[in-house]
Amino acid sequence: MSVDTKTAEAAGERRRLDSNEFRDIIGRFASGVTVITVEHEEQPYGTTASAVCSLSLEPPMLLVCLNKSSSTGQAIAAARRFAVNILGEGQADAAMCFAGKGDKFAGQRIVRGVAGQPLLGDALANLECRVVEEVSGGTHTVFLGEVEEATGGHGAPLAYFRGQFGRLELKQDDEAHHDIRARVHSRELPVGEPLSLDAVAEVVGVPRGSAYHALTKLSGEGLVTRTADGRFVVTPLTVASVAEGLEARRALELGVAASTVGRLSDEQLAEFRSAVQDTRPAPQEKFDIDAHLDKYARFHEYFVGLAGSPALVDLHRRVNTANMIMSVTGERAIGADAYEPAAQSAYRHHVRVLEAYEASDLTAAIAVIRHHIDDALVFTRRHIEAVGGEV
Repeated sequence: MSVDTKTAEAAGERRRLDSNEFRDIIGRFASGVTVITVEHEEQPYGTTASAVCSLSLEPPMLLVCLNKSSSTGQAIAAARRFAVNILGEGQADAAMCFAGKGDKFAGQRIVRGVAGQPLLGDALANLECRVVEEVSGGTHTVFLGEVEEATGGHGAPLAYFRGQFGRLELKQDDEAHHDIRARVHSRELPVGEPLSLDAVAEVVGVPRGSAYHALTKLSGEGLVTRTADGRFVVTPLTVASVAEGLEARRALELGVAASTVGRLSDEQLAEFRSAVQDTRPAPQEKFDIDAHLDKYARFHEYFVGLAGSPALVDLHRRVNTANMIMSVTGERAIGADAYEPAAQSAYRHHVRVLEAYEASDLTAAIAVIRHHIDDALVFTRRHIEAVGGEV
């Protein structure tokens, strides 16, 4: 407990945590994902839930929390039975489906449990429960259920963290991300059409969960868009959309310069010099566009990080203009020979920004940042228009 909190409590001014603050904090607790199912009066009900945990081994019991407004929860209260379906890493689409409205069971493989409850046949595990106690807690109803039947399969669980579905990070996930990212850059994956998760997984040769994890990361990078129904679409890029991203990045980086020029320590300036040197294009027979774009993106993320704000860095990652530029000016569109001079120019801009910082010259730093973004916009516009105005 902090000194400030103690002081407030001593003064009788203890503040109650509001719902938004609690949601933000508790979102840092990673959990598994389940779908709670029940049938009442021949009508199936289901909802996605992460507030599920084991309660007892003797007898085996589970605790499930559902909002009092939940139709599934109301059906459980009436039927006095329910099933917990633990989702596997490749079932994020099922989680999205049962978290929404409409016919949630359409397209799902449903099997009947021993007591007749609907179970998700593709789930990692199914547990059939009988309600033994029901407790009210705030906005939710807590059901204590004795597990009467349970079956489990092989695989890894789907995870939920900070409002997003994910999975345990594995080496194959990183490989899948790089592979699918390259296919997005090359436009091997179709633009503007919903991607089949199964098809992407088959093409790349990875489990369905790895494909979902990779596409989720790409959506955070701006290369893929999530539709309202949770499907992934490769984002079409135009001059206007790239320009919007570049202007957003310009605003961020100008703000960083305004708050950090003349304020860095000698150690920070030394790190800055090292970061700039890392963006120097390596002399080689065939210029590696992907390698350079990775170094370019890392440098600009480092630069924004000078402001000391994780939230600002996260925002910069979402406005990932390096990936945007790669998508519209990749080797397929313009060739490595045309890209290398632009990489050399970008490196010179990085050097000039460093020199402005070393001289504590904010005016010079702002001028270089503006020039750098202007050049990126001109370069991108020239090549996106050369391939038809949209990629």
